[in-house]
Amino acid sequence: MKRMSKQSIEHCIKGALKGDAKKNALELASYFRTVEIIAERETTGYWADKIYWNVSYKNESICNIAIDENQDGSWYITGDDSESNWFENPSLDKRIKEVIWKNVVVCDDYASCGGCGSPDIASRKVVFGKAFNRVCLITLKFNNPDAETIACIKKIFELRKNDILKGFEGEK
Repeated sequence: MKRMSKQSIEHCIKGALKGDAKKNALELASYFRTVEIIAERETTGYWADKIYWNVSYKNESICNIAIDENQDGSWYITGDDSESNWFENPSLDKRIKEVIWKNVVVCDDYASCGGCGSPDIASRKVVFGKAFNRVCLITLKFNNPDAETIACIKKIFELRKNDILKGFEGEK
């Protein structure tokens, strides 16, 4: 597939996903625009020829989104909180926490997360009030999120945005 660095995330979603996957991904992309979250296509290194976006707010990372062009309708969202403690905030609704906990990436010897491949650097982490051992650096991975999961993701993005804004306020 040719590089599509100038195409919007919506354009790529429409071309690569179908059915509910397409609907849910477009819902999330629309949400980004309404809350000033930016999705920028990665055009360098390993990800240059993949369908992959870095998602940020005020130039601070929120997550990454990838569409697997080799698997019809497959996409995922990963989060990286390695430089923040915002996941420690337990103030979410119980159902949202349960959805999030189901998507915590625990490293194993097979690097099932598809991430770093180094489970020895995984750590103990508290994610919205629940402790996990051997958590991957990406912390969360949402595979083919359904509508309920997209709603939960929006809630945690709001928390991350607030965390970013607090950081900016602290710099003043």
